[in-house]
Amino acid sequence: MTKTYRTTRRAALLIGGALLGAHMTAAALSQAPLSPAKLVYGDRVAEYLDPYFSQNWQLFAPTPISDDRGILARAACADGSVSEYYDVTAHGIDKAQNSRFFPSREVRLISAGLQNVTSSEEILRRLREKQTNDKKPVLPPLPYEKVTEAEAVKSLSRYSYDQMPTACDGKAVKVQVRMYVHELPPWSKRDDPSAEGRVLVKDFAWARTKDLR
Repeated sequence: MTKTYRTTRRAALLIGGALLGAHMTAAALSQAPLSPAKLVYGDRVAEYLDPYFSQNWQLFAPTPISDDRGILARAACADGSVSEYYDVTAHGIDKAQNSRFFPSREVRLISAGLQNVTSSEEILRRLREKQTNDKKPVLPPLPYEKVTEAEAVKSLSRYSYDQMPTACDGKAVKVQVRMYVHELPPWSKRDDPSAEGRVLVKDFAWARTKDLR
């Protein structure tokens, strides 16, 4: 084994170790609690990890269901006309229910995207709730939260576009996603047949279909 070979191998190992260490640090920072470092570097870390190394540990002990949420989508045609809203979530649920033995998991693409749109750090969520209750200005979304939401909306727009192949005769130029959240009546009104929950709606910005391919 020549000296040049040993030197090259050590250099390669050092560089590989440094890159691996940087990657592991970025992955750990993305899952770490809110901190000054995450506020500064969170958006850069999210850009690096998405989409191939994104982290999601929302597996165990999920939040109990207290609402019904999903997405609708519509398309804009080249002539300026706009299609009717298409219930993307209902279509995914139908596909899952129509096959009992091997159900489709496409609906999870929607639920995961909505989770990324509506989720936030526990500390930030409590802070905003307190500010709302105290009727004080609410902290706006932080940079890394904006990046996460933008990526989720783009993913939902791309999926919705794929589910509307006949919109505008297959030549849609833009797609818009609408998120709805139907808050279920509280448990205290479980015996009240007239009890109704609130329906909240949020329309996201139009996305150009050429940017979704």
